[in-house]
Amino acid sequence: MKVTYIHTDNSRETFSISTKSSGVSSSGWQHINLPDKKSFIQTFFEKFLSDDRIVLFDPRHKQLLEYYSSINISKLPGANNLSEDCRLLFFTSGSTGFPVGAFKTKENLLSEVKSLAKLTEKSNIQKVVVTVPFVHIYGILVGLLLPHYLDATLVIKEDFLPYELLNESKEQNTLVITTPIFIKALNRLGENSNLSKTIFISSTGPINPDDADIFEKKYETTLLQLFGSTETGGIAYKFSSAKEWQALDNVSLSSYEEKLQVSSPYISPFILNQKILPVSKPFTTEDIVEIDGNSFNLIGRSNKIIKIAGKRISALQLESIIETIPGVKKALVSVVYKKEQFRSEQIVITLESSEKISKQT
Repeated sequence: MKVTYIHTDNSRETFSISTKSSGVSSSGWQHINLPDKKSFIQTFFEKFLSDDRIVLFDPRHKQLLEYYSSINISKLPGANNLSEDCRLLFFTSGSTGFPVGAFKTKENLLSEVKSLAKLTEKSNIQKVVVTVPFVHIYGILVGLLLPHYLDATLVIKEDFLPYELLNESKEQNTLVITTPIFIKALNRLGENSNLSKTIFISSTGPINPDDADIFEKKYETTLLQLFGSTETGGIAYKFSSAKEWQALDNVSLSSYEEKLQVSSPYISPFILNQKILPVSKPFTTEDIVEIDGNSFNLIGRSNKIIKIAGKRISALQLESIIETIPGVKKALVSVVYKKEQFRSEQIVITLESSEKISKQT
């Protein structure tokens, strides 16, 4: 695989990644903490291909760094049960509490990469542009291992600007790995380009259906959204603003008390939550869904579902609706419980705005 690294002065440097193992495997778990993406890629593939045990997380997460520095993974409770083929340790974002570690085998990752490659096989991808960091599972799976599997040229920069990303996307047979933030930013650019030979993959969060429609029409392109988690790996995908999520290959769906349950070869065999614990299948997520065969409609997270007049709505949906109001930059919707009041559940809306916002009906 060839890698094109764009420096801050926009000069370009191209280098190759070997597909062969060095044959030397280090003992123990090693945290990859390097200052730039170029060094990271070279080190990651060297260790990955040599079957080293790799730990990945953002060292700027001070609590996680402090925790990791204070433990020895091999001596944690349950470590004796950890299977030998577990070679990578990722951590969740910690958005719902302290990050949980998810152990992965190489087969967990490589089998999922093959499934993801099928979604783009008709496009004969030659170039993959990546905006996401590589310390989380999305960045490793889709940002590194997928272009490696496709034998495509990987194009990276420490920080792309939206117009720079647009320029990189104009070449035919290009795949762009990005996030909802960049999709929104590209929607706001004044330029309209025909990117019909380019595919955009987005993950890490939902994209408002209106934003997805605007994006595809503005650039005459294809937007593919991925759904999953660190523990489960990839679960499902959908194109554009489709309502239903389709299960990835080899993923079986079910539900328990309206929560999504997943069985697949991508699920972590063990997690780290103070101690090392085996993961049973099916894995029950916190996502409230309506399942229809091998697809589902995502209602929202169990801790972000609000019931109004007997109807359920996701707080994320409310936030997206409110953020369409002129002047509103960001909205946060939460539920508080006040037992002393007749209506104990109350919705609290916090706004960040550029002007005073009055009540609207």
